[in-house]
Order: sequence, then C-alpha cells, then structure tokens
Amino acid sequence: MSQTAVTELLLPYDPGPLTAKVERRRRVVRGRIISLVITVVILVAIYFWQRDDLEGTTGFIPVYAVVLGIPIIWLAVVVIRYLQTRGQLRSMGYGTAIRIGPPGIQVAGLAASWPYVGSVAVAKGRLGRSPALTLRLIDGRQSQVPLDQVTVFPATLDGTVRAFSAGRQRVDLSALEN
Repeated sequence: MSQTAVTELLLPYDPGPLTAKVERRRRVVRGRIISLVITVVILVAIYFWQRDDLEGTTGFIPVYAVVLGIPIIWLAVVVIRYLQTRGQLRSMGYGTAIRIGPPGIQVAGLAASWPYVGSVAVAKGRLGRSPALTLRLIDGRQSQVPLDQVTVFPATLDGTVRAFSAGRQRVDLSALEN
C-alpha cells in the first residue's frame, strides 16, 4: 500500500458560492418587486371600490403609507444586499486564494514563513459579508480572503495550519462561535 504525502494545501478563488448567492438574492429582489406590485394593485382596487366612502377624509393616507412603506423598505434592503453581493463577486480575486505548506502560508497574495506569522484567524463578517480568513504578520501587515470565495471548511484550515506549522500556529475560530 503506497502513501502519498500532501505537500501543501492550495485553494483557488471559487466564484461558485458567490455566484449562487447573487442568484438567490436576485430571486428575492424579483419576489419583493412582485409583492410590491401586488400590494399597489390591491390598494388601488380598494381605493376605487371604496372611493365614495374615502372622499373628504384623509385617514386612509397614513394607512396606505404604512402598507406601502413596509414593502418598499424591504425592497430597498434586499436591493442593497443584492448589489453588495454582486460587488463582492466583481471584486473577487483570481488564482490562488490560500496556500498553506511547510515553508509558510499565503493569504490573498500576502505570504510569510511560519516564524513571521503573528496570527491566523477567522474574522467575523460585517453587515452582510461572510467571515474571512485573516493573516496577520508580526510586522503588522495583514490580508484577508472571505470564506465564501473559497471552498473549504474553517476547521479544515485550522487542522492544516496546525499540521504544517508544526503546532506553532492555529486558526482562531472564536468569531464563528457567536
């Protein structure tokens, strides 16, 4: 039985997860637009049906504003999230995202040998963004790769970093626990 030694972990940028996320969010935007159109049609139908009762009163205006405002706010939120995700896809790198091996680690173009690595951690995602693997060097430089741009589990990265750094480094996964 022959054994093959793994010499390094090489993870390219993978647009698949982000592309799927963009498509999901595009479908949500379409759904919200359809919901808004249906709401407007129903409100217009109610207005014309009850026009005689509503003439001379302004009480229906606040009700209509609230009933229309909620779907409009939801639509704005999903459009912003869709545009944000589409921007992430456009700004995604190409080539090697993460390289981990016996000589050291490389994250988004920033490479260092193990003695120069300050920390490797998963940073919590901000406002609609996914968590990111962050490499900090002892000289203060740092680099990140969002985890939705690579196809790997964070625990796999932790085990790989521990193995290739001979136990000197680990991936801090505490940001994922909260």
